Order: sequence, then structure tokens, then C-alpha cells
Amino acid sequence: MPSNKEYHKEYKKEYRKRNKYVNISMPLDIYACLEKLAKIDETNVSALMRKITIEHVTHQPTIPKIVVDDLREVKFLIMNVANNINQIAHHSNTIKGLVDDNALLEHIRKLDEAVKKYTKGEILK
Repeated sequence: MPSNKEYHKEYKKEYRKRNKYVNISMPLDIYACLEKLAKIDETNVSALMRKITIEHVTHQPTIPKIVVDDLREVKFLIMNVANNINQIAHHSNTIKGLVDDNALLEHIRKLDEAVKKYTKGEILK
């Protein structure tokens, strides 16, 4: 049975056959942005760069955890709004008229603006 040192030596040798180390240089302001993104993603810059590169090459992007959590909350809120609209529609059909259609439409417009703002990334800035 090989010793721990021999095992690691063999492992590194095989690892280098399958993987390539890449060094890149970039402007400090771009690196600072990457550091912020890595912190949000709860990882380091090297792991983030590896993830971004693989996503780009394979055309299979992943969604950061913070965005998934935010989208889950937005979905919950939209479902609540939809439920409220259904209740208002039911009530309006019962009394054969909408009580305050302008207020309802204004709330829907605000929801639409909030979703557009979020999807454009303005909330995360």
C-alpha cells in the first residue's frame, strides 16, 4: 500500500494530466467587481472565475443563490397579488361593478415596475 506522500504525488501527476492552470491579468477595478461578486456568491475569485468560464463555454449559466432567494420571494408576492386580484374580480362580478378600478390598476402597474426594476438588476446595486 502506497504511503500518503506517494499517493499525493501520484494524484498530482494525474491531476495535471487532466487540468490546466491558467493565470490572467485584469484591471484592478474589474478584479474589485469580481471580489464583490465572489463575496455575494460565498466563494473566492478563482472559483468564481472558473464557474463563469465553464458557464460561458457550456452555455449553461447558473443563478446565484441571492438571486434564487429573491426570485422565490418575488414569486410569493406575485402569487399573493394574483390571489387578491382574483378575490377583487370575484367581488366585482358579485356586485356587477368594480369599486375602485384605478387603485387596482395602479397597484398592478407598481408591481410591474418593481419586477422590471429587479430583472434589470437595479435592486441589487
